[in-house]
Amino acid sequence: MQLITLLNHCQRFPGFVYEKARLCAQANSIEVEVRSRRNSRGICSGCQRPGPTYDHLPQRRFEFVPFWGFMVLLLYCMRRVSCQRCGVKVEEVPWGTGKHTLCKACMLYLAHCARKLFWKETAQSFHTSWEKVVQSVEYVVQWGWSTVNWARSAQLASTKSSTC
Repeated sequence: MQLITLLNHCQRFPGFVYEKARLCAQANSIEVEVRSRRNSRGICSGCQRPGPTYDHLPQRRFEFVPFWGFMVLLLYCMRRVSCQRCGVKVEEVPWGTGKHTLCKACMLYLAHCARKLFWKETAQSFHTSWEKVVQSVEYVVQWGWSTVNWARSAQLASTKSSTC
């Protein structure tokens, strides 16, 4: 079974294709090239609407979840989208957030491991920096706070205090 087949099975991104995977023995990493599907439109990072491609930026590297002790890097040339509302903006990709170099899946994985290990130990285990572990934990905490239903929490709190 090939790595691209595994990636497609575990982490498929709509509108994008894993093109090539290669082993970099010196860096102890696997590099996977990603490209947008033909005729797909980039999503504006300002208003989240699809728009035509304006041009492409230089290739960026996104750290993915490690695989068998190898660091996995997604390589992608970000598109700039010509949006009618926002003007020319860099596209929003489903695996990344803002200017982070970590994929969302990698951030979730690091944050999960950071619950069980010291953050410095987590960084050393996955050959990354302590700052990236901190970013991962912050990302997960922010996501948690954004999904809390505050109205429901207040309702539950008021019913508990009235029954005491």
